[in-house]
This record gives sequence, C-alpha cells and structure tokens, in this order.
Amino acid sequence: MNDSMNNVNKKTYMLPGDERIVAGDAKEFVHELRTGSWMDSDCTDEQYMCNFAERYVIEAGVRIATDTPEHFLSDLIRTGYAKEI
Repeated sequence: MNDSMNNVNKKTYMLPGDERIVAGDAKEFVHELRTGSWMDSDCTDEQYMCNFAERYVIEAGVRIATDTPEHFLSDLIRTGYAKEI
C-alpha cells in the first residue's frame, strides 16, 4: 500500500500556531502530538497526556481528560485547542 492510500482514513487537526497533525485515530494523534513536542518527546504517550493536561489547566484553566486517548482528543476539540479540518 502506498502512502497516499494510508492517508485515506486519516483526519487532519489544526492546532495553535498553524501546526497540523494527521492521524487515523486518537492514539495516533496523541503519539504525533508527543513526538512533535519539545517538552515531553522522550516520555510515554500516557505520561505525555498527563503532563499536557497539567500544563493546560494552568495555562487555560481547563481540565483535559487523560484516561484514554479518545477522551483526551475529544476534550482538546471541545476546548478549541484542536480543530478537525
């Protein structure tokens, strides 16, 4: 399967600063968000969600779920941090 076929079921998300993440599911979104992070790129995806949520509540005053990647992404969309395009 070529790369263009791999992107068929993926969604693109716009983040602050015109950053984009292309992911097929919430788990891949979290992984891509973490590996692109200059702060927590060396931790696990689960640790990253918790670290991100701690920073986000301080910066934005909003709590983000960290129990599953699906809830994490859903909350980022709900709060306006991520937007599906």
